[in-house]
Amino acid sequence: MMSFETVRNEEKTMLRRLTSLSLALVMVVGTISACDGGSQRGPRPEDFSYEPLDFSPPSPDGYRTELSNGLIVYIAEDHEIPWVDASLMVRTGPFLEPENKIGIASLTSRIMREGGTTSMTGEEITERMDFLAGSVSATSLSIHTRYLDEAMGIWMDILNNPAFPEDKIRRNKESALVAYENRNKNVSTVGRRAFSGLVYGEDSPINATQTDAIINGLNRGDLFDWHSRYWGANNAILVVAGDFDREEMLQKLEETLGQWGDAEEAVPAIPEVAQAAAPGVYMIEPEVIPNQGVIQIGHLGLMQDHPDYAAVDLMNYILGGGSFSSRIMKIVRSDNGLAYSTGSRFSGGTLYPGTFTASCQTKNSTVVFAAQLMLREIEKIRNEPVPEEDLEFARTARVNAFPALFGGGGRSGAMFGTLRNFANLEFNHRPMDYYQSYVQRYEAVTVEDIQRVAQEYLRPENMIIMISGNIEESRAGADELLPNQATIDELAAVFGGRTIDGLAEKYGDGSVKILELR
Repeated sequence: MMSFETVRNEEKTMLRRLTSLSLALVMVVGTISACDGGSQRGPRPEDFSYEPLDFSPPSPDGYRTELSNGLIVYIAEDHEIPWVDASLMVRTGPFLEPENKIGIASLTSRIMREGGTTSMTGEEITERMDFLAGSVSATSLSIHTRYLDEAMGIWMDILNNPAFPEDKIRRNKESALVAYENRNKNVSTVGRRAFSGLVYGEDSPINATQTDAIINGLNRGDLFDWHSRYWGANNAILVVAGDFDREEMLQKLEETLGQWGDAEEAVPAIPEVAQAAAPGVYMIEPEVIPNQGVIQIGHLGLMQDHPDYAAVDLMNYILGGGSFSSRIMKIVRSDNGLAYSTGSRFSGGTLYPGTFTASCQTKNSTVVFAAQLMLREIEKIRNEPVPEEDLEFARTARVNAFPALFGGGGRSGAMFGTLRNFANLEFNHRPMDYYQSYVQRYEAVTVEDIQRVAQEYLRPENMIIMISGNIEESRAGADELLPNQATIDELAAVFGGRTIDGLAEKYGDGSVKILELR
């Protein structure tokens, strides 16, 4: 038997041999490259050709049914592995919460699982589910088919008999208070919250946030009230996929979730939305003063089901949504080296309009320069038609990514993700043929459409320029020691100088508005 020292010596000898072999290979490869002048290169991505993508999403009709209590179910067999995934979408969101009970919906859902039931503590549920190699929450179940019956019993116990123990409520409230105390320290978090407040209004339910008084005011009785008020079959949609016989599974569901009672009908008060703040330049400084600034440029956007959304999405892909193929990424990061992550997003809302946002994080001295570069790209795509090849690249990216929307989401297989897509459409009262016409909407977009939507939906007259960071250093703009001085001077001539104040003249009333932390 070899000693420990002998083993160590053998390992050192082997390591030296591998190192020598690696160096020899490197030298051989380098010699070959030098001899052929580097001419032997692989094909470029554009040299490859593929069969046209042929994918048609299934119709939701064949997967939808209802239990005897009215619970809507999307169900599909998927025999890839012996597993079952289930997800429960419950209409108990933030637009139902009273102003003095913000956070009650998420707290109720969390404590339903963490706090356990009247027959099992949260720790006992965790121990048993670990033994079964599955997982359960108030809104989900993932389990091996063999243990489905027992796991379904635990899930129903959580839904019907939550205990809401005081110690778990107290611990969650303490964590929430810590998060509240630190809410104004991170430059990105502060900037996102301030931008959302400018777009939707600080007092809008969309921006409803907890305060220490609200957190301290939540109690055990509130959780019982919220659970009994909204957690019921009439406010939910169930998705279930996995290795089972459909009819047998429906019978199991009827015996369990089919016995779940109704609750008060949840009718969220979705707010009317109009841009709250006037266009202009706004600045805010977090409690921890950073050496970089976060820039967000944008305004109120569109609904995802707007007829022009496909064209808007492709326009934004070209502008800044297409990662390294986008114009903003190229000009801000690749050409000028100002930021690691930058781009734009034109989100389509499902309950209320989303936002258009061009953003980046850069050092204080280049905040103005980076903002001007992004603004120039916005003006360019509004004023100049995009090349046909740019549109085709964006369109191909979106169409080829379409099948991926239907994959994954659970261990049971791809059908679970497909069913969740259908359930989300119904849950949010969206057109159920959304996916059937998805590709056609993108294929119909023309170069003329791109310029039309850029001019119509990128709105300089509404543009909010929000900068979170060190106000004094960011406001001063570019100094004479920075590289790219020719480009800085070129942009300064267009945007009123090297400082923030020039942008305020062009996109607002001439004043830079300093926001207070909240």
